[in-house]
Amino acid sequence: MHRLIGLGLMSVLLHPVGYSAHQGDTQPLHDPMRPVMEIGRDYVVLQYHTRTPTETRVQIRQSNLPMTAWRPEGKRADPWQGAGVRIVDGEPGKRTYHRLRITGLQPGKRYYYRIYDPDLKPTLEERKWGASPPWRREYAVATLAPQGYKTIVRLPVKVLLMPNVVNVASAYQDPNTPAPPPQPMSEAELARIREEYAIAARYFWVNSGMRFWVDFQLFIDDRWQRWGEEPPQAQGFYKGLPACRSYPGVDFAPPGGGAFTIVDTSDITRANTEPVHEEFPYAGQIEQAFPRRWNPQTQRWEFYNSGGGTYGVDSFPDGFPARSQFLGGGDTAWLVAHEFHHQMESFGAFSLAHREDERIVFNHPDPRQRRVNPDGALTLIPWTTAAKHGEHWNIMPYWDRTLSDAQWLRIYFGEVVVVRDADGDGFPDDDPRLPLDEKRFGSDPRRARTDGQMSDLHKAMLSTWAPAPLQTTFVKPRWQSRIPNPRKTDQDGDGLPDTVDPYPLYPWQPLVWYARATVDGDPSEWDAIPPAGELDADGTRLTVKHCHDEDAYYVLFEITGEWERLHIALDGEGQGVYTTDTVQFVDIYNRDDLSIRVRGREAPPWLRWNASRRRDRTTIIELAIPNGGDSPWFWQGGGREVGVSVDLFKPSGAGYSVYEPYAVFYCRMTEPVGALPLPSGAPADLTREQSTRVLTPDRAEGLHIGDGWQVRDGAWAYDGHAEAHLRITGLNARAFDLWVELEAVQDGVLAAYLPSTPEAEMNAG
Repeated sequence: MHRLIGLGLMSVLLHPVGYSAHQGDTQPLHDPMRPVMEIGRDYVVLQYHTRTPTETRVQIRQSNLPMTAWRPEGKRADPWQGAGVRIVDGEPGKRTYHRLRITGLQPGKRYYYRIYDPDLKPTLEERKWGASPPWRREYAVATLAPQGYKTIVRLPVKVLLMPNVVNVASAYQDPNTPAPPPQPMSEAELARIREEYAIAARYFWVNSGMRFWVDFQLFIDDRWQRWGEEPPQAQGFYKGLPACRSYPGVDFAPPGGGAFTIVDTSDITRANTEPVHEEFPYAGQIEQAFPRRWNPQTQRWEFYNSGGGTYGVDSFPDGFPARSQFLGGGDTAWLVAHEFHHQMESFGAFSLAHREDERIVFNHPDPRQRRVNPDGALTLIPWTTAAKHGEHWNIMPYWDRTLSDAQWLRIYFGEVVVVRDADGDGFPDDDPRLPLDEKRFGSDPRRARTDGQMSDLHKAMLSTWAPAPLQTTFVKPRWQSRIPNPRKTDQDGDGLPDTVDPYPLYPWQPLVWYARATVDGDPSEWDAIPPAGELDADGTRLTVKHCHDEDAYYVLFEITGEWERLHIALDGEGQGVYTTDTVQFVDIYNRDDLSIRVRGREAPPWLRWNASRRRDRTTIIELAIPNGGDSPWFWQGGGREVGVSVDLFKPSGAGYSVYEPYAVFYCRMTEPVGALPLPSGAPADLTREQSTRVLTPDRAEGLHIGDGWQVRDGAWAYDGHAEAHLRITGLNARAFDLWVELEAVQDGVLAAYLPSTPEAEMNAG
């Protein structure tokens, strides 16, 4: 059964990035809780369980070609029946827990293996993937490289681009005046698309600890092709164009917009849906057509936008690669990364043990949950896909970095290759085939720590290498992520070395300062508060500041220049933007009037906000999220983490991130210190002379005194355990000021009650 995964249209450094597991090949890889628990240069250690006691025995063979590689009739052979197959036995005797050290292997090679389990009855799927009693299904593992090299997995992916596709019918919306033919995609535009695929490959490469090289092989069918039916009046350029293979029979078939075919790289113009024989079969494929339609309002040809669709690698043994399909009018780098990651998730399911700790995590985040819905149906998500990360580009780096090097070397697909790594830091030296190497990064291939402190690989992994927030490729700024400088020990110049800095790429302190804001659109009270983020791009400047007190969390945005939309994510639990429903996704639109949406709806009543505009094209926006009450946020004192992510979009559609794209800047509330000044416009302190009533033990008219209160040293005192009130009665005012001097060893409660509240319910609850 194919797994088809869809993505809707474009809507959205890991907080302290975890890179400790990633290394070079100088020391063995240990992964003691998983099936391959150790990998060396000339050995591997396996562990497994059998239901019944049996001998410890494994079949193993060296190859880059799995037994599941599809072959047509007449060319099929079982590699487990051929030369080079070795049987390795463990200690004599029978057991259910097995641990086997397989030695005598060659460095930097892939080995396929099958476990002996004579009492196992394999499933149909396990048989499809190589199980043949008494042997379980086939798995793979690669050994570490020789000294001075690194073992990696190369995954070739065939990519078919169809840049010149036209909706002929749209050109004849006015039959008497057909639209002018479009220009073919230029070499500059094609180069931009190639760059988008290179960005995606580099993103996967770095975030796998430089173990997984997705090698996109681009094939370009640049013929003019037709999207849709040819209208009867078509003539000239529009007459007789061949149908595009991606046309699904309707104008748009969600989620990717088009149809799936199987690409034959020996004849890319041949539309095909059958398996293709390849000596080294591709496990992955992408089809991207760029259909255009005429817009009579704008008088322009416009690309179709789309989400993307993906089938997994389930049918690889039947000759079908994992494959993705999408159109060309959106953010190509994002669609490539997001959709191909679905293929990677499928590769993980068939390469690893496919359990909660043995997977490439699905990139549609949802927290682990068991929820009974109002209709009685049960929603069950046993494996979490949400953690402490942001949206979109920030999801995959978080989860891909949780895979160990040993897990990446167990990928069943593609081929294992070794690359030069003279200093053994895990960062290949000079190999232009790869998405990134030390030469292009600027580090020293002869020193594992070019800066003298941090490994060059870990230095590169300070960044997620995500390019930009989601936006159309052809308006996207070229690059936005912060590329670390391998020769600097302090990237952001804040005085903290990269090795100890919680945010080495940002100069702002990850703190929410203890202060109060009035939320009146006036930024003057924020002058003494340090920035929590700044952006200066494309003629627009943005400053972010935030603070907190016992009443609310406050955030300021000061924007100078042109802008159209501000996208903000605020995580008050500090656990990730998809882990709880308390996260606030706020969009502010700069139109004739400023407007705000929260989670796609009207702002909730508890959210306070205000804004102002100045003549210098500066917009001031203040938000406040209350502490408790109807607000979903709550805290006490300091220490609570708040995550902030901010993206700004221009009228052109170009988008910019304050931090790395969709990264969340987690800041900790500082402790309360001293008394905060009253808000601007607050009334003066109440004095005895201004008071309407003053109540003391010798002037207690109108005061209800509960049982147990006594007068001591000129004040009321109470030592009992039950609730006892001092209640002021006879008030007749809608608003009043109250000054009380109160001391309490345990609970002292100050409360006000409505006139309609029964006396029996006047309590601390």
